[in-house]
Amino acid sequence: MYNALSRWYDKNKRPLPWRAEASPYAVLVSEVMAQQTRLAQLLPFYARFMAHFPTLAALARSDVSEVLAVWAGMGYYSRARNLHLAARTIRENYGEQWPATRQAWEALPGIGPYTAGAILSIAFGQREAAIDGNVLRLYARLENDPTDISSGTAKLRATQFVTAYMPQDSRHMPTFTQALMELGAMLCTPKNPRCALCPLAYMCKARQNHTVHTLPVKGKKKPSPVIPLTVLLIFSPEGKVLMHQREAGLLESMWVYYLVEDAIEDIPAYLNALGYTVHALEPLGSARHAFTHRIWQMNAFAVHVRESHAPEGYRFFTPGETQALAVPAAMKYFMSV
Repeated sequence: MYNALSRWYDKNKRPLPWRAEASPYAVLVSEVMAQQTRLAQLLPFYARFMAHFPTLAALARSDVSEVLAVWAGMGYYSRARNLHLAARTIRENYGEQWPATRQAWEALPGIGPYTAGAILSIAFGQREAAIDGNVLRLYARLENDPTDISSGTAKLRATQFVTAYMPQDSRHMPTFTQALMELGAMLCTPKNPRCALCPLAYMCKARQNHTVHTLPVKGKKKPSPVIPLTVLLIFSPEGKVLMHQREAGLLESMWVYYLVEDAIEDIPAYLNALGYTVHALEPLGSARHAFTHRIWQMNAFAVHVRESHAPEGYRFFTPGETQALAVPAAMKYFMSV
């Protein structure tokens, strides 16, 4: 298996920036980014992030607000906070070294079994399995396994399968791990897999049983709840906009406008109770933004008030100042106002 896989990979692998370097830090950053973002989308974010934080030490020294500002636009901001905290933890606990075991990596914030396996195998050449969605799909077809790939059983079987085919020479582990993921991403795709080009077609049981297009089996996800949200862009007489840095939970440490989880029937009356006198109100339209486990259905309004005071926990910013803040994508639907 390894020989056929490695020959294909050498000829067809994509020239990704972290592959050229393959340092533990580059692999760590790329794998954390890839947890919720497609490869084509993350490339410019990766380049920007590495330009700002070229080393683990640089990331560990930075402030989380700076990290979030550089991360802005990619979403799933808990990844950025966890990456920053992991960098600090590594520096504090290991100094100039790196964690050496799966257990140590999985103890870090935001590092699960897949990410730990990917780092250990790609960056350190350890014989550790990295089972992502591409490898799960590849396994299901190679073994003609109809088990729901979101189940723990499928992941265990995939791990056992990959482990059985690992090269004995640890120097080949980076190629083996990346080739499996690349094969799933480029040829063994969810739709229209290109089986005729696959270097492992000779051992694919799904192809032999004509079940390629019915695999993998994946259970249906529960629909995410839709949360109605009123977004108020409150402008002072000086043209500054009111913003708040969230302290915990969803979008922690990110800057947002004034948010109310409900529809507001009378906005002037609502703001009057906060000490504001509204002299202009403009609907900005609606937008829907999906998170992992919920959807915000946002209705936004630009509200011009006669007062310049800010409620506790809020600050007024000029339009130029907001550009330097860590503002989530959910708010950027309305930032051009």
